[in-house]
Amino acid sequence: MRIAVIGAGMAGVAAAQALAADGHEVTVFERRSSVAEESSFAPAGIAAAALAAPWRPAPGRLQAGKADDASRLHPTGAAFAVPGLLGKGDAAATGRRQERAQALLRLLSAGVARIDELTRALGLEFERGDGLLLVQPDAAQAAQAIAWLQALGETAEWADAARQRQLEPGRAIADDAPRAVWLPNARVGNPREWTQLLRAHALHLGARFLFQHTVQSIAADARPAVRFATADGRAGEAAFDAVVVCAALESARLLAPLGVALPWKPVHGYSVTVAQHVRESAPDSGPRAALLDVRTGVSINRLGARLRVAGGHEAVSVPSAPADPAAPPTTKQLQPLYDAVDGAFPGAANWQQAQVWQATRAVLADGLPAVGASGVPGIWLNVGHAQHGWALSQAGAGLLSRMMAGEPAPPEAGALAPQRLR
Repeated sequence: MRIAVIGAGMAGVAAAQALAADGHEVTVFERRSSVAEESSFAPAGIAAAALAAPWRPAPGRLQAGKADDASRLHPTGAAFAVPGLLGKGDAAATGRRQERAQALLRLLSAGVARIDELTRALGLEFERGDGLLLVQPDAAQAAQAIAWLQALGETAEWADAARQRQLEPGRAIADDAPRAVWLPNARVGNPREWTQLLRAHALHLGARFLFQHTVQSIAADARPAVRFATADGRAGEAAFDAVVVCAALESARLLAPLGVALPWKPVHGYSVTVAQHVRESAPDSGPRAALLDVRTGVSINRLGARLRVAGGHEAVSVPSAPADPAAPPTTKQLQPLYDAVDGAFPGAANWQQAQVWQATRAVLADGLPAVGASGVPGIWLNVGHAQHGWALSQAGAGLLSRMMAGEPAPPEAGALAPQRLR
């Protein structure tokens, strides 16, 4: 089939690579000049199936009035908030939460497995590591989350102060520090570098990437047509057998005229990528892999000779265009990120060499992406990957290629079906 993919972020490039590997003739339209230049530019870069568990306590369970980072972030600040297994509700509601969380666990597992498979099969070399330490968890909730994960075959283990120091020797931690949770099967990496490598492989497979091509509209005819404009003002139109929409918040503008209205929630996200101070006397001054503060949703991870701290997500009341990377967030918005690094790894960051990033992400009402047929003939969706973007974009690409080939999808694909949101 001739397939158009709209958007060259993590989701779009992953879909293009998967479809090209299946033998389709793939054309990718991207309004920017390269891949991963908007919401996929500098996210946290953590992929872990165990993040399907309900690690973050409900806002009401945080200690009221305590002057910590949690009180300075928006309630949506948990970068990896997922459907809770705990809380009030009847048996039916509890069952639905369990089913949804198990589906997310399987999808994240599939995404991590695809990352591992492609890394090995294609010989991909990128900034990466293994392992995630969850700190400041609610003890009772974490105990239930660990038991839930272990019952489903996923590894999660308690780590006392001595074990935490062994895992992250550069982290400042007291001898009487509360226990953390260690997730050894988590993957840490640079999503933009990963996306660039996938694009190179997609090109090798014959995919075309049309940069600085802004899609104006999609015509849902017998053969869907993509109408676009180039940077120099030229207009064009091309017909395809299928169109896959992976354009983040731009998807809403493109899909609305087709009668596809999804419940979007725009969310601003921030990160700071900073050079690590390298000292012969303290070679482990920064993180070895990744750390996530469950209370604040702020993550810190290692990217080669740099650190990336991400979090501080804020809901936007009115949908807007993606934030301009040239207009950085305020110091007040970023201060929790700076404080998180200086508190956990004192002296590790060279703040004179820091790159600030912000983006407006398209989050769907239930926090999960929409992957599958839109309901309009020939139009497919692969949007809204948000907090679990790296893992779910890979899982979504695998699901999409199976569905478009007419193969049966696994049961967990229903958790991502666009029809669930109607």
